[in-house]
Amino acid sequence: MVARVGSIKQASERLHVTQPTLTTAIKKLEAEIGVPLLIRRSKGVELTDYGKLFLAYVEEQQDKHLDILHRLQDMQQREMGKLKLGVGEAWWELFVKEAIHDFNHQYPKSSLYIEFGNNLSLMQHLIQGDIDLFIGHEVIGLQERFPVTFKPLFQDIEAYYVRADHPLVKTKSKHFEWDEESCSFPVLEVTPTHSRYTSLLNDALSSFDGNQGHLHGNNKRGNGMTYEVDSLLASIDMLKMSDAIMPYTGKVAGWLESFGLVALHPKENKVGNVGVYHKRTLAEEKALQLVQSIESFNF
Repeated sequence: MVARVGSIKQASERLHVTQPTLTTAIKKLEAEIGVPLLIRRSKGVELTDYGKLFLAYVEEQQDKHLDILHRLQDMQQREMGKLKLGVGEAWWELFVKEAIHDFNHQYPKSSLYIEFGNNLSLMQHLIQGDIDLFIGHEVIGLQERFPVTFKPLFQDIEAYYVRADHPLVKTKSKHFEWDEESCSFPVLEVTPTHSRYTSLLNDALSSFDGNQGHLHGNNKRGNGMTYEVDSLLASIDMLKMSDAIMPYTGKVAGWLESFGLVALHPKENKVGNVGVYHKRTLAEEKALQLVQSIESFNF
């Protein structure tokens, strides 16, 4: 606090202790570690180089303390039945929120943690134990050493979305043939995969589209101009204010129409499996019940 406000007097007021008490505590600390931490000035105090180093250490310890308190609280909540779920925004709108509604009726006192993200980020959190399961596309090329299980739910066909008055819509073409080399429109990628997650894939794979689960041989897309947006709703706004094209699941075509978007179906459809990922040993009753509830939907 002294370092933050630059004054022992102001720090003592913030800490609700007397100034002599705080001064004595600082002198005792300096004596214990054997170096001066503060330089007394007429207008306040400054940190010595020793003080700056010690302050960085103290802040690091405080962060660790808060982190362990959070993890202990989270562990306690999980022992009491807290369920952690990962999901893509499209699947939330289509069926997951209804499954959660049914789950809450069955377990009205159960705590829930819901995380939104793309496939590889959610996979990373599943492997680390930060979530219990997630719903998304099957990850093609996932390293076999990871102890996860995939339960397919349905097949998904990728579509391309544009605003209603987009030039491609005006041509009245029923299909849109995707050509990464020659397409003249910007490409909008929803929740794109960060490069730090590609270590989850086999080394032979060059790149990964975390939204749809499709592999691409190169990163050149459209006219070289891309929008990377970490939110589906913000992506919708971006489409409406630009000529961008958004590759996304065809399952939400009806829902996106309500926002004024049009789905262009490609001539060569890209098909992928959507399902539930979880650890190979999923023994938690509530997690099993949620998986069964999701599997019961008519996709």
